[in-house]
Amino acid sequence: MAGSYLAQQIADAAPLLTPYNIFLACVTYLAISIVGSFVRAPRYPISVPWVGHGKGWLSAFKNVFSGFSSSKAWVQTGYEKYSKSGKAFVLPSMLGAPAETVIPQSQMQWLLEQPDSVLSTAAAHYDTLQGDYSFVKPVILKDPYHEHVIHKNLARNLNAVVPELDDEIRHALDHLCGLDTEQFVKMDMLEGFMMKIIPIFTNRMLVGLPLCRNQDFLDTMLGYTMDVIRGFLLFALVPKLLHPIVGAVHSLGPKYHYWRSRKYTRPLVQKRLHDIRKKDAGDPEYKDWKEPNDFVTWSIRTAMAEGRQDELDPGRIAIRIMPLNFASIHTTAMTGQGVLIDVLSADPSVVEALREEAERIYKEEGNRWTKNGLSRMYRMDSAIRESQRHSAIALTFVSKKVMVKEGITTPEGVHLEYGTNVGCPWLPAANDPDIYEKPDEFDAFRYSREREEYETMNADEKSKVDALKLKQSGLVTTGNYHLPFGHGRHACPGRFFVAHELKMLFGHMLIHYDVRPLAERPKTMWVGRTMIPPKAVLEVRRRRV
Repeated sequence: MAGSYLAQQIADAAPLLTPYNIFLACVTYLAISIVGSFVRAPRYPISVPWVGHGKGWLSAFKNVFSGFSSSKAWVQTGYEKYSKSGKAFVLPSMLGAPAETVIPQSQMQWLLEQPDSVLSTAAAHYDTLQGDYSFVKPVILKDPYHEHVIHKNLARNLNAVVPELDDEIRHALDHLCGLDTEQFVKMDMLEGFMMKIIPIFTNRMLVGLPLCRNQDFLDTMLGYTMDVIRGFLLFALVPKLLHPIVGAVHSLGPKYHYWRSRKYTRPLVQKRLHDIRKKDAGDPEYKDWKEPNDFVTWSIRTAMAEGRQDELDPGRIAIRIMPLNFASIHTTAMTGQGVLIDVLSADPSVVEALREEAERIYKEEGNRWTKNGLSRMYRMDSAIRESQRHSAIALTFVSKKVMVKEGITTPEGVHLEYGTNVGCPWLPAANDPDIYEKPDEFDAFRYSREREEYETMNADEKSKVDALKLKQSGLVTTGNYHLPFGHGRHACPGRFFVAHELKMLFGHMLIHYDVRPLAERPKTMWVGRTMIPPKAVLEVRRRRV
């Protein structure tokens, strides 16, 4: 009876399922979703100007669709009209991306001084990266203990990490670029080169040998990284009301890649825990055993020291390896592609100057990469920083979310409600002619000329120079007008590692390979607030050195 009743109901509804009715239902749902998002969003104060089509119901509808093609222009307009005058403005929301209050650089110090309980970076990242669905378990991003471990251990262990990377770069470049001194090898610059080589370096630091060279494991980590990126793009296009439905399907990808990776990572963590406990217990068989200097060890040691028993669970540590892969692979690969495009599109003298520096320092350090030698690569440091400016990958940075129920008032007198998203302009600031001379040009040695000149001075001449200011022009030094690594206490804790691996990668490549220049610089495209990496081909050939 139940089956025949259901069949009759379906038969009665069939005439209503016309293409027109389905289209009308979709449009109606979309309209309701937009209105629902508008109603539930934090109330932005009347005193704050909006870019785009402005405030109000009708404007919200226009902004939802115009934002996909106009967000870049809107942020530029807001920067020119408001940020440079010390005022905030609102960047309108899109389908799945909330509105953002963009505060000027002049209020950056105030922004950074607020405690996490008032303005939270972690909460903003959780929302942006869809922490409910993209990280296997929500707790991984709600309590980003892996970031704490990296912040506490990576910088102090760089001396030990650099030789490991040196070994890995030789192996990886030989494998990926080949040893043929006659024919050029062609590969896609992002997917065929940067996305292949960065996971190897990243996992040499995270899990060490031999797992960092296991292709199945690397493919799984790259697949997970692409899961998060696809989710980031997908949820920006989907109305908020649909996120739980879409999220349930999307979460299957990250869970699948964790399921594939844990057969490698869980046994590794379990064995490391066993070995460390045996060593600590004074087991004579472990007298000469040295614990590997990688994230797995750092995570275990940090959790032991801090009494975090939950973070000593092998499954928990195995899961935390995944967001670290995403953070390291995605942004580093895009940054590296930007550097290659900028350098290979510049005058050939740029490549020659970078090669001369790399060869000189490499030989001075005994034909190996060292932390001391890398710190003296001023030209390469400058070229990477300049590319981050010239080929900026985000409209805004230093994202935070208002966490106090009563809201917070900015130095400008603007009251921001609970749940409001706050950021600082980056792309327009990076191209501001009032800050940078000829900002439209890629000047590879913009930051290194004065540093190199300083090194040639005698002691008396050096005493007359502001050495601190020169040091602050370095790649890893964040500031109001250098935001690719964030700024303040939540600046990227892995930026020192990124700086070292990119210097080593490009330095080693220029020493051992000829690299063909690009005939023309590929154009960058923006969709909404997201930069779509341009397509470019890398051509390399082993040098006869």
